[in-house]
Amino acid sequence: MVQKNLCRLLLTTDMSNRDIGQRCNVSHNTAGRYRQRLREEGLTWEQISELSQEALDARLNNGRERVKKKFVEPDWSHIHVELARPGVTMTLLYEEYAAGLDSSPMSDREFRRRYDRYKRSLGIVMRQPRRPGEELFVDYSGKRPAITDPNTGVRTPVEMWVGVLGSSRKTFVYCTLSQQLPDWIDAHVRAFAYFDALPQHLVPDNLKSAVVKISRKDGHYINPTYQAFADHYDVMVMPTRARKPKDKAAVEGGVRIAQMWILARLRNRTFFSLHDLNQAIAELLLTLNSKPMRARGDRSRNELFEEIDRPVMRSLPVQPYEYAEWKIGVTAPQDYHIVWERNYYSIPFGLVTRKVNLRVTSSTVEAYYQDRLVATHRRSYEVDGIFTKEEHQPPAHRLYGEEQMAELVTWAQTAGEAVHQFMQQHQQAHSAAASMQAFRGLKRLARDCGAERLDRACARALRMRAITITSVRSMLSRGIENTPLQDDAAANDPIAPHQNVRGAADYE
Repeated sequence: MVQKNLCRLLLTTDMSNRDIGQRCNVSHNTAGRYRQRLREEGLTWEQISELSQEALDARLNNGRERVKKKFVEPDWSHIHVELARPGVTMTLLYEEYAAGLDSSPMSDREFRRRYDRYKRSLGIVMRQPRRPGEELFVDYSGKRPAITDPNTGVRTPVEMWVGVLGSSRKTFVYCTLSQQLPDWIDAHVRAFAYFDALPQHLVPDNLKSAVVKISRKDGHYINPTYQAFADHYDVMVMPTRARKPKDKAAVEGGVRIAQMWILARLRNRTFFSLHDLNQAIAELLLTLNSKPMRARGDRSRNELFEEIDRPVMRSLPVQPYEYAEWKIGVTAPQDYHIVWERNYYSIPFGLVTRKVNLRVTSSTVEAYYQDRLVATHRRSYEVDGIFTKEEHQPPAHRLYGEEQMAELVTWAQTAGEAVHQFMQQHQQAHSAAASMQAFRGLKRLARDCGAERLDRACARALRMRAITITSVRSMLSRGIENTPLQDDAAANDPIAPHQNVRGAADYE
């Protein structure tokens, strides 16, 4: 404003330079210099009144720029790329720059100064607005705590999982034994329970537990189990770009704060279990999220969460996610049984040669075809089991199975009463396919060991309530089918006479 007022007085009044200088609080020499520049430029007050302060300053105070020597500028982006190559130095690049010019090359010092200015311009970052309750940034800390074996004293590093809400910056920290998929999912489930609310997006890094691969055509291919977890809670997985840590600056800052606020305070403590470590972290988290932040108006993360995040976040579903492993794109074989851990589970025979997806939890094995559930079995932890449901079989196979079962029942009735009872109880406890497989095993044992020994072994297995072929086979291989059980011996053997044992006469 001083410059414009000075120019107005110089162009619209007859006042002297000294009077104008006193009026504008500048020296009379400055007023004279401005009068001379206005004459050289031929400017009028109407023209000056339309100029901004920056434009007027550049027009009248450009003496240094006019006398400054003009240099030929190199392509600084090319210089920056070349400098990253092995063996390339600034001296070499300056020599190549100067050798290509006939005149007006800048000095080596000016070359380095201008490159430094260009490099600083690359560090400019964009502040990204975070919508309340929208994003939960998740990552693992590079620095890890450890748990100590109480017997050997060996320290085992564990992983520290960090989740940060983008808007309020409320933070959750939890330690897991590894970065494997079960631990990765478990940390997410606990984070949702801690916030007691759901974000719209999950923003992970590109670790294998989250992203299987990245392709130019299809982008990120999310791990099927992680995607199933996200579908259960109805949240979207939006991974960051590869090698772009600024995409998740919120969690990078959260990880750094967790390292300073939590790891630093626990550095001199010894933990003998993961539970004790996480309990100590939970206590520190309570303080961290309640601590006022000067940059946010002395409001804490908890206050900001309740104020801006929670009102727009969704409630948790009634049932938390149950961890499940997925096997994608399994081609159904001709025997319409899918293999999982050396066990065979049937699917509808009409899906032979089609691709199905397996979902396996701790208790069930499920088969899906085009997102439609087509088969469910109880998971078996034994091996080489065959689990077939009649509705999955073609009519011919079902009829053959019924005929085979009828033949086996007839055989059991002739093999012995204990064998027949054993088969009946086995049928009550197992599926038809498993029973048929077991009965065929009994028939082979009868052929190898004899029907009489098999009947005695089945009778002993019934008394033991061990209705498995493994128990019967073990008795026959060890030859103990005739050995009485401890309960049998106690019932049959009389108590030996002893002075401390009372007889019937004592109660007459």
